[in-house]
Amino acid sequence: MIDTVTYRHPEALASPQWLADHLDNPSVRVVDARFNIRATAEGALEAVAERDAYGEAHIPGAVFVDVMADLADPDDPVVVLPPDRFEALMGHLGIGDDSTVVVYDDKGGTWAARLWWALRYYGHEAVKLLDGGFTRWQAEGRPTEQQVPEPSPAVFTARVRPELRVDADQVTAAIGCEDISIVDALPEVFFTGVARLYPGHRAGHIATAHNVPAPAHVDPATQTLLPATELARLWEPVGLEPEHRVITYCGGGVFGAFALFALYVMGHENAALYDASWMEWGADPNRPVETGPRASMHDRDQPTEPRRQ
Repeated sequence: MIDTVTYRHPEALASPQWLADHLDNPSVRVVDARFNIRATAEGALEAVAERDAYGEAHIPGAVFVDVMADLADPDDPVVVLPPDRFEALMGHLGIGDDSTVVVYDDKGGTWAARLWWALRYYGHEAVKLLDGGFTRWQAEGRPTEQQVPEPSPAVFTARVRPELRVDADQVTAAIGCEDISIVDALPEVFFTGVARLYPGHRAGHIATAHNVPAPAHVDPATQTLLPATELARLWEPVGLEPEHRVITYCGGGVFGAFALFALYVMGHENAALYDASWMEWGADPNRPVETGPRASMHDRDQPTEPRRQ
């Protein structure tokens, strides 16, 4: 039984009203991070940044970021930009050390959270997700524009917080640890191995992982974050305790970042992102992989034995 709980960090969410009240504040920088996954004519999945949608209409003053391409290290695309390049990108976007950043998408924040995490990883705490995103903003009849802003360059100083990120070796060491939970934030169809996320990668999930899909945190009708009590119920199978460490991952560090966001809002900060996620793990035949629903929250009452690959 879960008692009624409240958000421990409600300030991580910006309501549309809060943002509307602060749009003219020069210290507030708004970032459009809309992204989509589409099926190609051949039936494959294609990742697409919504630059065209941004050009048609966006929140006044918002700049655009491709959370996959712009935030990826050109020399090692499975991980986030290194400090110097991240500083340059933020400065170009007009995001400085004194900025309050509000990031949004139209998928409940599940894509925008990649930038939320990256900013916090580089020591910038003043970052929020727009609750309900562009979907709610438009539904409330709030203003949009087509004009692309030209922000003044800013100075951003990266201060790495290594506790917010782990690599493959650290994940491997966490497998089987009673005080560490590995959480897969992808939809269940990829977790169980019924479908392959990447055609050239193995199917399944990291051995012993739980499944808490990122989209499950969001009300599908309003695109807002679920109430705290429902979030706590969603995470109950993971067995969160204050001293319990959580490592999240997904396909490329996006949905996993949103899982971290949900944990942060709930007040569980002993958590880190496996940044390279399945892009790295699923391509390495030496890393242990399981298929099946054993650790999935959907089948926790009658677990089945997973298959190792």
